[in-house]
Amino acid sequence: MNKSGAEYQITPGNEPGLSFLTADDGHRIPIRHWPVTRPRGVLHIAHGMSEHSGLYADAAEYFTRAGYAVVAHDHRCHGLSVPIEALGNVSSTQHWEAVCADMRLINRHVRTLYPNVPLILLGHSMGSFISLSYVERHSQTIDALVLQGTNYEPPWFTWLAHWFAAFECWRQGINARSAIIHFLTFGKFARAFKPAKSPYDWLSRDAGFVQRYLSDPRCGVTCSNGYWRDLLVGLSRAQRMRNLRKIRKDLPIYSFAGDKDPVGKDGVTVATLDDKLEEAGLIDVSLKIYEGARHDLFHETNRDEVLGDLLAWMDKTLMQLAPSPNARKAVQDSLASVSS
Repeated sequence: MNKSGAEYQITPGNEPGLSFLTADDGHRIPIRHWPVTRPRGVLHIAHGMSEHSGLYADAAEYFTRAGYAVVAHDHRCHGLSVPIEALGNVSSTQHWEAVCADMRLINRHVRTLYPNVPLILLGHSMGSFISLSYVERHSQTIDALVLQGTNYEPPWFTWLAHWFAAFECWRQGINARSAIIHFLTFGKFARAFKPAKSPYDWLSRDAGFVQRYLSDPRCGVTCSNGYWRDLLVGLSRAQRMRNLRKIRKDLPIYSFAGDKDPVGKDGVTVATLDDKLEEAGLIDVSLKIYEGARHDLFHETNRDEVLGDLLAWMDKTLMQLAPSPNARKAVQDSLASVSS
């Protein structure tokens, strides 16, 4: 069982705002924190596959200026959670179930830092799948959910795909890298843009950001067969209707994606997930698709529009969450003071 907030073991990192939260199995979870004095809300970011929380420093700066504290952590097998040579590998402590379990520990930590402050969970790409799985179990622990660059696949399809990844584990080993899996996933995304200057042009139209991603030794790492196997099992479970129905019905959810994002099949399967959430009985679900944009909308050429739209949704959601007219007025006054 996870420790209570008073018993958390936090150790500082070697860069401003970086610390490590020790999980029950001894794993040290890297956490980046961009604080705000008396924030009107907290944004917890769950990053995507083959990247890390440090990529969100620019977005965090935008939201802290708007009065939101921001917390982001590195998932296991990613970022600073393991040495570079072990990125993407699975082990007794580096595995999918622990990735998902860490979300509850981080949530408790954030609630300890900011008690009684609205908490918004934002998951990007793989982080959106992790976040969806989390709210199916713990939707009462957050106040709103944002899904960026997400996707929906029929659960039977991802369950079948997991068996192929399991076969590759048997054929090559769990920490080998299957060329076939890569061809069907990241390779497929890259082939959607030809001619391309790099295999990661599908991330963004911003060549500067793509180069920044390519130059980062902790980005673009191919994950192991075992990681893919377990991710596909988790995705299959998270997108089953019986599990979507476990999310509390009044949880506000905002999804956004680009209409040239190959992960969400140019926005089509993002809209499908939106429909599935409504079918599951959720009453506050909204969707925005951006024309011409690709996968990483926080680093797209229209990032200012994207961030502004998200901030407007967050502000509106906080107003709706306020329990009384006096509380709503306090939120409104806070918004006005930040914008003035």
